[in-house]
Amino acid sequence: MYSYNQFVLNNGLRVIHLEDKTRTTIVLNTLYNVGARDESSDRTGFAHLFEHLMFSGSENVPVFDKEVEEAAGQNNAFTNNEITNYYLVMPNENVETAFWLESDRMLALNINEKSLSVQQGVVVEEFKQRCFNAPFGLLWHHIRSIVYKNSPYRWPTIGLNFHHVEEAKIEDVRSFYDLFYCPQNALISVVGDITLEETKSLADKWFGGIVKTALPNKNNYIEEPDQTERRFLETEDLSPSPAVFLVWRGPVFKDPKSLHLEMFSEVLGGSDVSPLQMELVKKQHLFNSSECFYLRGLGEGLFVLYGILNPNISHAEGEKALYQIIHQVTNGGDDILSDYEGVKNRHVTNLLFEATQPMQLAQKLCYYANAGDIDQINQEPSIIEGLTLADVMSTATATLKENKVSVIYYHPKK
Repeated sequence: MYSYNQFVLNNGLRVIHLEDKTRTTIVLNTLYNVGARDESSDRTGFAHLFEHLMFSGSENVPVFDKEVEEAAGQNNAFTNNEITNYYLVMPNENVETAFWLESDRMLALNINEKSLSVQQGVVVEEFKQRCFNAPFGLLWHHIRSIVYKNSPYRWPTIGLNFHHVEEAKIEDVRSFYDLFYCPQNALISVVGDITLEETKSLADKWFGGIVKTALPNKNNYIEEPDQTERRFLETEDLSPSPAVFLVWRGPVFKDPKSLHLEMFSEVLGGSDVSPLQMELVKKQHLFNSSECFYLRGLGEGLFVLYGILNPNISHAEGEKALYQIIHQVTNGGDDILSDYEGVKNRHVTNLLFEATQPMQLAQKLCYYANAGDIDQINQEPSIIEGLTLADVMSTATATLKENKVSVIYYHPKK
C-alpha cells in the first residue's frame, strides 16, 4: 500500500507527496490537464509544441537544461491526446532546484518570436520524419480519421498536419499557455526522501505565489456516436510488406471493463507463445508478425490488432484469420485458463516492480489523481487478482464485433 498525502495550495495547485527514505533522488512530476483533444481542429499540434517550448527557458531560467545538468538532474516530458507531463529527477540535496525550475516555467515561460521559431522548426521536422519517412508513419492519422467523425480525438497528438504548427502565430501560442498552463489546471507529485512538511514548505514557497485567472479545464468534449458498421480504408505505406489493422472503440479508463480488454490483449498477443504468435505467425505462416494492445485512455479506449502479411497472403485472408483467432480465444474456456493466470501474475508482478521505480510511481500518482480516482493505485493488485476469465472474455466478445470494426489495408508504396 502506498501511503501518500495530498494537499491543495491557495492558487488551486494540487500536490501529492509520497515519502521514501530509501531514495537518494527525488522526483518532481508535473501533469497539466491539457492534450491534443483540447485543441481546435484548425490549430492542432499545439499541446505537442508546448512540450518543446517548455524547455526554451523562462523568466529567471534562460537555459532550462543547463540548470538541470548543473544540479546533476535529468528531465523529460511527453504529450498525448489527454495530458502533458513533465518530470525532474534531482539528488536529494538539490530538491529545491527542481521546485524553482518547474515553478518558473509555470509562472512565466519565455515565449518570444525566436523561441517559437526554433521549436516550430524542431516540431515540423519531427512531423516529417515520423509521418512521412517511416513505416506506418501516418497510422494514427488513419486510425483516428476512420474511428472518429466528430470527436477531438480524431487527430493525433503530433497534429493533423505540420502547417498548423508551422503557421502558428505568437498570439495563439501565448493564449494556449495562459489558458492551460496555470496552477489550477495542474498537479505535481513529489516522491523521495522528503517529509510532508518540507514538501508543503517548498511547494508554497515556489508555486504558492503563482496566480493566474484561467479556469480549470472542464474536459467537456463532443461525444462520438456509437459505431454500428464496419468502416474501411485502403491506402499505401512505406512498409515493405502489406498489413491489416483492425481497430475497435471500447470502454475508457474509469470503466472497469477497460481493464478486461487490457488483460485480453495480453492473453491474445502479449508473449512469444500467445495465440497470435503460435497460431498465425508460426503455425499458419500468415503473418511475419502480429500484435495487439489496448489504449486505455481517460476519454477513449481503442483495441488495436494487426498483422504484417507474408507474401501471397491477401488482406482479406489476413483479416479473416484475425477474427478467427479472436473467436478461438474468447471461446477457449479452460484451455486458456493457465495463459490467463500467467497474464494476471505478470500484471501483479509489474505493479510490485513499480514500487522500486520512483519516476514511474510519481507519474502514476498524478495520472490517477487527474482521472479522479487516486486510490486506485492501492486497489489495483486486488482488482486484477479478482478478475475472472469469464469477465474478460465476456467483455472481449461484446466489444470485438465485426460490425463495429474499423479496418485498414496497407499496401507497400510503389
